[in-house]
Amino acid sequence: MNEFIKGRLVVFTLFLAAALSFTGCQTMQGALNRTKEVFGVKKRTIMVGEVRDARSSMEGVKAQFQSAMEQFRSLVTSSQGALDKRHKILKAAYEKTEKKAADIQGKIDAVKIVAEELFTEWETQLDQYTSDNLRRGSEQRLQEARNQTVIFINAMTGANEKAGPVLAAFSELVLFSSHDLNAESIEAISNEMLSVEQKHDSLIKGIDLSMSEADRLVDLMMGTEMDVNGTGREP
Repeated sequence: MNEFIKGRLVVFTLFLAAALSFTGCQTMQGALNRTKEVFGVKKRTIMVGEVRDARSSMEGVKAQFQSAMEQFRSLVTSSQGALDKRHKILKAAYEKTEKKAADIQGKIDAVKIVAEELFTEWETQLDQYTSDNLRRGSEQRLQEARNQTVIFINAMTGANEKAGPVLAAFSELVLFSSHDLNAESIEAISNEMLSVEQKHDSLIKGIDLSMSEADRLVDLMMGTEMDVNGTGREP
């Protein structure tokens, strides 16, 4: 490849990146979904993939919060080791957890986008039925899928909202860990840790719920729609 072509490719790549950034994440996600469809990937398959991806992400978020919580439990009231080293460890744990939690909203949005596209297409396909019985069956499954999607999204949103207070508490503990501890401050931070642990436990329950609802949604979506001829059809 000569230098001229390489240069044009670099310019095109930069232009494409700028365009994608300008159009926003939702437009990017929609364009990505349409690209997948061009290559034969059905909307139902795309949605199942997004839900599974969201579940996997929540599992990673859970593991990171649990790991960070363990570090805070063991180090925030410790007088062992250099103060600066303990502070750096807790700060790194907080920043890693904050970064992990930041992905949750993007996963929620990705599911919302493909779900809207799928259910809109599914609804228009109802007019293709000549059998009232099959149409009613498809309508029922559509409503079940919509309901479970709302339940799943609400569960993920609830978990996302619970992550904020835990991160805020972690941030304060990081600040506190930058100072030497005495008997009075150790007692104060020990009491604070009880509150942080309660918030953390509530978050973990919320994450577990979102993963359970993800499993239910995937199980529901993996059921194959039947067309008027009795063969499998997938929106």
